[in-house]
Amino acid sequence: MDIIVDGYNVIFKISELGYTTEKCDIEVLRNRFLAMLEQYKEKRKHKLIVVFDGQGAGNSTEIRPAGIDVVFSRQDLNADEEIKRMVSSSDNPRHITVITSDRDIEQYVKRYGCKVVDALAFYRDIKKKVEYIQAGDKGDSRSKKEEDDEPLCKYLGPSKSEAKYWLDVFSRKSGKSTDD
Repeated sequence: MDIIVDGYNVIFKISELGYTTEKCDIEVLRNRFLAMLEQYKEKRKHKLIVVFDGQGAGNSTEIRPAGIDVVFSRQDLNADEEIKRMVSSSDNPRHITVITSDRDIEQYVKRYGCKVVDALAFYRDIKKKVEYIQAGDKGDSRSKKEEDDEPLCKYLGPSKSEAKYWLDVFSRKSGKSTDD
């Protein structure tokens, strides 16, 4: 089974990551979300593709260490159109689940037989699974705590790229190099 995630649509539904770019740099939000998905993906065998609006220089794909494909849409397409293109060109769209709260995408992909999961429902599911995995790894009962007691980012910490970003920001202000 393939899972295609409407990246920014999901990110902006998760209050723990931040609602707007005013609260936090969009790259940081993206990296927090991808770090959470990496922990989720460690125990899953299905293919996970996260689609974001492009960065202006054509279609680019990045494969994260956990096997997550990160796709930035082409300059002439937005993420919605890229997701629709992926589904319509798939050999077996009935084996695709699309994660989005966008009604236009939902209606389009359902015509191809795709399953659609709401962004917040997907997030709650991932959050529970990540907490369960972490509790299993640590041998404690953290998975039994209430779902909204603590923000997930408290347990995830920064990703490597997020840490590098902040090191770069602070080194520019202090004039120090981060090549220690």
